[in-house]
Amino acid sequence: MAEGLTGAGDFELEVLDLVTVSGMRIDLTASCMGITIFEDIFSLALTGTIALVDSFNLPSHGPILGQEYLYLKIKTPSFPNATTTAIDFSENVFLIHSISTRKALGSGVQGYVLSFASQELIKNQRLKVTQSLTGSWSDLVEQMLRDSKYLNTTKNVLIERTAGVKRFVAPNIRPLDVVVLATKQAISQKGGEPTFLFYETFDGFHFQSLASLYNKLPSFLFKTVQPGANPPLGRRGDIAKQMETILGYEIVNNNDTIVGYRTGMYGSKLITHDIVNKTYKINRYNYHDNFTSEPHIVSGTTAERSEYPFVSELYVNQEGRVSDYLGRTFVMPETNSSINKEKDSQHATTANTSPFSSYNPSSWIQRRNSQMLQLENAFNINLRVHGNTMVRVGKVVTVKIPYVQASSVKREEPFDKFYNGPFLIKRIRHDFSMTQSPQKHIMNMNLVKDSLEEQLPNPVDNMEPSAQTYGSKIDYNYADI
Repeated sequence: MAEGLTGAGDFELEVLDLVTVSGMRIDLTASCMGITIFEDIFSLALTGTIALVDSFNLPSHGPILGQEYLYLKIKTPSFPNATTTAIDFSENVFLIHSISTRKALGSGVQGYVLSFASQELIKNQRLKVTQSLTGSWSDLVEQMLRDSKYLNTTKNVLIERTAGVKRFVAPNIRPLDVVVLATKQAISQKGGEPTFLFYETFDGFHFQSLASLYNKLPSFLFKTVQPGANPPLGRRGDIAKQMETILGYEIVNNNDTIVGYRTGMYGSKLITHDIVNKTYKINRYNYHDNFTSEPHIVSGTTAERSEYPFVSELYVNQEGRVSDYLGRTFVMPETNSSINKEKDSQHATTANTSPFSSYNPSSWIQRRNSQMLQLENAFNINLRVHGNTMVRVGKVVTVKIPYVQASSVKREEPFDKFYNGPFLIKRIRHDFSMTQSPQKHIMNMNLVKDSLEEQLPNPVDNMEPSAQTYGSKIDYNYADI
């Protein structure tokens, strides 16, 4: 049972202080209407807003200019065996970067919104990297985060080690631009995974591949319940059940075929031109043919459960499936050594050796392109649930959505086969409301599932239908007017 909780969505606001440019420290607890924090596996850092009501005209007297420091600590009352339950930015503070929506509310009271972000994101805007960098991509990411010349973060950093040694000349770009480039080209030491992501959670920064995210057991369960089936809010013995309850859900999208073709998610062709050896080669990517060699959420990388594509292998015509059409073409140069094709001839040591890994786009660009697109184009669902500061983006959770139909559902199939099972949390919007009593924390989450537990039908006689004969052709003639 959750200890210290009186109801699902409870939270404790321990610190909410603003330090102005003059050095004045202001406790905003009494003025705060609500706090919103955004987590996203496609975002480089945490961002958020805080809504305030003010009868002291702090924007003028503070003043508040968009250069302030925000000390924040919020937690869900303790759970047993939990290593951390807090959103703690009382040391690594947020930085305010703008003030907006400032309006008079009457009787000498005004309201406004402060926008904040992690300090590393703000630091990134004022720093440039103009040097030759050497090391694996994971080493370069760590350098950008830890080096005192760059972001110099003291937060936790979780890094999955990558293969190869690169030499890269940073052309006057920002530290996080180097990190973004690393996510696109990095190959993991284990399994050669090219699907790296860089994002921040309340625990710190993460540089990980999809395979490492999928290689975790589900950490939380979220399910719908019949109205009245859950015990009333506030009964201590049933709070855990209440925190599992889905308050609302929206099925967002799944498998837009046009997007799948045009973006190369189904299939693509890569033409690489070696400008040193004067050769070229062609690589073809096929979603269905590559599926079993790629990690997906149902089986992960160690569970060894059977999983199937979320796109049917149905033949659309005599020529093949959707993945047999290479809808996107990449054309990229490379500079491989004539002695060892895995080494880069563009960079050499003072001893005239070439120990640096080649660009080798065939090892990452097509597969990464497809799997990143699958995260947006597979089975996506938005959930609204009671807040819990232990839930993070990048975690795998179990979701159970029932079948929605007028007739009775078979007892052995109570849940929708597509929206049941493991899902990856992509985005979370944490809303902390101070205007209701008791104060509540609500999470709006976007989750995705990129594989299925059972195979989709693909009958051989269900090709795209069309008329057997062509329609007439008429040549337009101006003389007929």
